[in-house]
Amino acid sequence: MPLENLLNIRTEVLKSSTGDIMVIYFAGKITSDNVFDLNQKMRNIFSDNIYNVIIHLTDLEYLNSTGIAMFLNISKTIEQNKGKLILTRPSPFVKDLFEMTDLISKFTIVNTLEEAQKLISAS
Repeated sequence: MPLENLLNIRTEVLKSSTGDIMVIYFAGKITSDNVFDLNQKMRNIFSDNIYNVIIHLTDLEYLNSTGIAMFLNISKTIEQNKGKLILTRPSPFVKDLFEMTDLISKFTIVNTLEEAQKLISAS
């Protein structure tokens, strides 16, 4: 199933005194049906060599174990490239899932893009 049928992804690059920050907005669902295409898209996003990343999750309605694995892979890629990853405003479903799987302790999660930018710029 094409990625666009279940999930929309939008990106923007924010300029910062400490370097560029990639903001990725997820809206929809991450499932086994679209995670392969999503992983391809994420590789393309990282081809710009921007590893300070904010992922905005307010409109992400659902993800399953393949989506969780994708977030862990994103985190690993960012760590290996000495970047920072901040998640903002997960939807109630995603927040509950992160809490149940103890991913809440693996990721830095804040309420606003401004908070996330400050955390990245402070490093």
